[in-house]
Amino acid sequence: MLSKLGTKIALQRAGLGGVSLPSMPKNDGKPGEGSGFEFSNPFANVQWGKAFSSWQSPETSYPIADPPTIGVRAASNSKLRFPTADNRPVVILFLRFCGCPFAQKLFLRVRSLANRHTGIRFIAVSHCTPEATAQWTKKLGGAWNVDVIVDEQRELYAMYGLGISSYAHVLNPRNGINQIKLSKQEGSVWQPVGEGGCRWQTGGAFAVDSRGTVKWGAPMQSADEDIMFEDGVRSLGFPAAVPLG
Repeated sequence: MLSKLGTKIALQRAGLGGVSLPSMPKNDGKPGEGSGFEFSNPFANVQWGKAFSSWQSPETSYPIADPPTIGVRAASNSKLRFPTADNRPVVILFLRFCGCPFAQKLFLRVRSLANRHTGIRFIAVSHCTPEATAQWTKKLGGAWNVDVIVDEQRELYAMYGLGISSYAHVLNPRNGINQIKLSKQEGSVWQPVGEGGCRWQTGGAFAVDSRGTVKWGAPMQSADEDIMFEDGVRSLGFPAAVPLG
């Protein structure tokens, strides 16, 4: 039983959570039939391309810039323009990928802050397909006051210095331990990787003031980094917490 459970966990962490284990029906003892177990094919209905594509490290068409430092002008284009049209400051979360439990935790934290700090525009950037991104946010209860930008070509990621991470970043054993803790404490679970998602993509977060100047933020140093968005809120001149009436 333990080996069966361990196999299920290993399949789930490899992105094959939907794979069923071999069934072992008992032999009915009819004459002329073998006395051993009959194994069904556990991989008959696996979408191999989708399961393994998230482990590939695709090249990007855009050069990876140096991450912005505090006090510089924030990178801007038609998808993410600074200063913003309404002159609000911005907190940006670049998601690792839709389906990552750590990305889920960070997104929910940003969503909570967006509900309390309406004077700040909160943005989440996803490189999964629009459909996969919409499905993921729907599973989490919706985006609420968070603006979600889909960046399939990862142009914005490259502009903010967020390229492909290292083996240590993604496969650190600590990530698995913290994933278990996260599941027990906050209910965050490893969902299927969103279509177009890459596990090796580095996430990050930044705060940009109303003039378009970077005030806080950096690329994630590990897949399980617990980003303190409250520090980003403070960097924009807002109190970290607003009493809920």
